[in-house]
Amino acid sequence: MNLTLRQKIFLGYIVMISFTLLVGFYAIFSLKELNTITQNTVFNSIATSERLTKLNDSILAQDLYEKRFLMLHQQDAENLFWSRSKEFREMLAEINKTETYISPIIESIISLHDKYNVLFARESQLIKDNRAREAADVSVREIKAVFDKILFALKDVDSKIKARQNEFIAKSNSLSERALLITIILSATSFIFGLLFASLLTNHLNAAIEQLKEATNMIRSGDFDSMPEIKGADELADLAISFREMSSRLKELEEINLDANPLTKLPGNLAIEKELLVRLNETRRFSFCLIDLDNFKAYNDRYSYARGSDLIKWLSELLVNIKKEYGDPEDFLGHIGGDDFVLICSPDNVQPLCSKIIEEFDKGIVDHYDPEDAKKGFIISIDRNDKPAMFGIMTVSIAVVNTDRTLVRDPKEISQKVAELKQYAKSFAKSIYIMDRRRAR
Repeated sequence: MNLTLRQKIFLGYIVMISFTLLVGFYAIFSLKELNTITQNTVFNSIATSERLTKLNDSILAQDLYEKRFLMLHQQDAENLFWSRSKEFREMLAEINKTETYISPIIESIISLHDKYNVLFARESQLIKDNRAREAADVSVREIKAVFDKILFALKDVDSKIKARQNEFIAKSNSLSERALLITIILSATSFIFGLLFASLLTNHLNAAIEQLKEATNMIRSGDFDSMPEIKGADELADLAISFREMSSRLKELEEINLDANPLTKLPGNLAIEKELLVRLNETRRFSFCLIDLDNFKAYNDRYSYARGSDLIKWLSELLVNIKKEYGDPEDFLGHIGGDDFVLICSPDNVQPLCSKIIEEFDKGIVDHYDPEDAKKGFIISIDRNDKPAMFGIMTVSIAVVNTDRTLVRDPKEISQKVAELKQYAKSFAKSIYIMDRRRAR
């Protein structure tokens, strides 16, 4: 019969003296406190770390849009600067609510950020007054100095938060060690009055505490796989389940943060290389497709980074849907970065998949252009020599290496071959896929 820890202690109180009851209550109290500290440390750490990352991204984005506005005088850049400024302040306020012990630093950052915004407003007005040289001087001297101070302050926030987390971890370890020691002492005393029951209960509690302590250390060291297995239906078993669920979520978040592309959520470079190695080691026939957009930089410069990101997300959704409908379940889709995607599929399916990608891309890409530009069939943007030039509606180039017709031994060879094919594909002024140096369409 499964009993809760409280029921076990109550039963022990009937057959033993009060020491046995004390063992259980103390263990419960210590474990709950340990669990609270661990949960606060781990979950708050994740939330705060994500906010700090977004804070750095926002201030870096502001700096980017400030420089872009200084160089190109685009209203979009100025609007995006103020949008990121608002986002920065909101996230700063969220951190200040949860991490009150660093309020003085947060207030200092707010003050610096206010100054940063005022300087940008001054720079913007100088540009609008056609005083570009003075605006550039404000950017290089005053704005840069304040920007550097903000970055330094954010680093200080990060270091203080990490120090705080280390304090919680140390407290957790100390609490678990103290709980273990006192539990052993009380159990030894109660052993005199009820050898059998006291022995069973003590062993159960000691094993659970040891496992939970080990689990805490494993989480701290980044090992999320070896979590405690405590059988039964009591609070300790529930706590072990909580540890396993927490470690599973942490592992998932770590893998997402380390490898997945933050924009499309598709697997990144590490996952792509791993997939290639697995298929090469298993000598499986496959086709490696590098999908690249033509004139994407010109589109980005013309319509802004935000619309470029929307286009990349649209392309990733398009590729996911085509793979799901026309590919096989074991096909792999990854995002190298920017406008470069990878599709690994069966050689039998590569031609239908590439044809469908080109068909759907050419059909939908015009919707991402302004109507007047789509009607003209081109846009005016800046070329690699920083001069205005005409760029046609975006096309897609797909370079394909088939392992059933090309001998490859490692991922580097595939990268080299597919890079050559991509350059050849880009020489055509239309959407196209090139397969093993042969024109396939």
